[in-house]
Amino acid sequence: MSQGSGEIGRVLGGRFRLVTRIGAGRFTHVYLAYDLSKSRRVTVKLLAGEVLPEGWDREAVFASRFLEAAEEAAALVHPHLVAVHDWGESEVGPYVVSEYLAGGSLQGLLNSEHLLSPSQTLMVGLEMARALEHIHRHGLVHQDVRPSNILFDGRGRSRLADLGTSWILTSSESSGALASRSVFSEIDAARYASPEQAQGLAPDQKSDVYSLVLVLTEALSGRVPFESDDPEYTQMAKMSRQLDLAGQFDRLGRVLEMAGRPERDERPSAHDLGLALLAAAGTMPRPAPIPLPKAGPEIPDTAETAEVGAPPRRTEPSSAPPDARGPGFRRLLGAVLALMLLGAAGFGAFALWDRQFGTETKQVPDLAGADEAELLRLESDYGWVLNRLEQRQDGTVAGQVLRQAPEPGTGLEEGETVTVWVSLGPELVAIPTNLAGLAITDVTELLDASGLSVGEVTRRPHETVFAGLVIEVDELFSEVELGSSVDLVVSLGPLPRVVPDIELGSSLAVARERLEQVRLGVLEWRVPDNGVEVDHVVRVEPPPGTEVAADTVITVVVSTGPEQIRVPDTATLGIADATGVLEVAGLCLGEVEGPLDSEILASNPPAETVVDFGTCVDLITRPDEEEGEG
Repeated sequence: MSQGSGEIGRVLGGRFRLVTRIGAGRFTHVYLAYDLSKSRRVTVKLLAGEVLPEGWDREAVFASRFLEAAEEAAALVHPHLVAVHDWGESEVGPYVVSEYLAGGSLQGLLNSEHLLSPSQTLMVGLEMARALEHIHRHGLVHQDVRPSNILFDGRGRSRLADLGTSWILTSSESSGALASRSVFSEIDAARYASPEQAQGLAPDQKSDVYSLVLVLTEALSGRVPFESDDPEYTQMAKMSRQLDLAGQFDRLGRVLEMAGRPERDERPSAHDLGLALLAAAGTMPRPAPIPLPKAGPEIPDTAETAEVGAPPRRTEPSSAPPDARGPGFRRLLGAVLALMLLGAAGFGAFALWDRQFGTETKQVPDLAGADEAELLRLESDYGWVLNRLEQRQDGTVAGQVLRQAPEPGTGLEEGETVTVWVSLGPELVAIPTNLAGLAITDVTELLDASGLSVGEVTRRPHETVFAGLVIEVDELFSEVELGSSVDLVVSLGPLPRVVPDIELGSSLAVARERLEQVRLGVLEWRVPDNGVEVDHVVRVEPPPGTEVAADTVITVVVSTGPEQIRVPDTATLGIADATGVLEVAGLCLGEVEGPLDSEILASNPPAETVVDFGTCVDLITRPDEEEGEG
């Protein structure tokens, strides 16, 4: 069955009349409804018929889990969570009833092309971070933080909706039946998902933080980071790219950039995100009121009808003035009759009159030790406006009410303001700013002197910081609570290098350039070499391909040219013997002047002359005696 306008007028659970359809969630149709028992507007989320599993009404497990989720959501009471009033099953599907907020949603503002200022966005982010912190403290994950789930009350304060139904409908047990039938597209499903969800991993509390960062960035810029028409591209971008908001949106941009890191272990918790936003608020102007839409749809006159299909009550004509028999007249008549019955005298008469027509006052309770739920009840039960101010104070714990105004016992009327000062915990201690470049032992001493300690130490390579020295402080805030541990990043030194390939015979200039490009030093070692020309490389030590530390000095053996040889004395030797002597010395036989079978008289170059290796020496032999006599 497809649900829509055909359900208007239906009463669910004998109590909640559907008045008009006002929106849709990922798996639900959303209605403005009227609570017949308490005479108030409410919101009803009815699971969409097109996504209900076949035979859902026979699946007791499915309905049970859906209602259990609603019950868990109802148990969470927080000023920035939409309150769940009721839940149940009907002939058209399971439903959840929550409070109606007339201020619309963040999605509505964005659809009207209204962006939030950095200050407005910070306030929404702070309120949502507090809501998520409360959810996470109870071991739950929202899993569907998006603009349509951020609603505003009549004073512009934001509340997070859809806890419970989202996570149960997208759980592993239900997703097979429901995820493929979502009324939203695959692109929409990926829009606010975290990088780990894009990898198919289960979302956790840090996933909610990432989704909130995307929503806040969209509220500022009008565009979701990494959004595209290709869901696969969007997912890959989230896994590999960092948000780049440096220099944008005042200090808020830096906070969002740090909270939107792709690695979930590097993101802050919702609690820490709230603290970072609170710290940034001190540097930004006061936010302007968020523009709220006009009042929502009017409740039809037939809202008081108790049953589906019951005919409107017929009103008999009266000659009295139109307002004579209205509620005011009936109250007046009742009061007069009561006064008559009581004698219409004394304090009792005045009290009855004041109760009927005066403004009721209630005494302000002592709020010392009150928790979030009790503070919220100041607004819901007493009708007062809660003005919550936060500060730090030594000797207190976070959430503790420090003081209140007015004092306990003061009588206040509905709509008046109660101001409470709530502790954020003890005063913060500044982390020393001069830790980079110091050894761990020195950093430990400085932190100890500030009442802090060394926390987790992450070691990573660094090109300019020597091994064992601190690169940076790995903390989101510059101030932390006394006694906190401070995480550090310590250098492993530069990454290892590989000796580059330098060919035999390369020039010294080429060898030096290649080594210096990979941050290796050069030591020249010059040797004679009979096969390599002057100032060219004979060899490299250690050889190419060897892994060495950065800045290691590599020896480059460079040729000084051929080896220098002294011409041996070959006088009195025969040609054959002289040739052997020359070859042993690294020389060669040149021309022979004279008989080949005669002894050698001299050489050219002469004996003891220094020549290059491989030089050919000419030999002069003794002439024949017969030629001499002739």
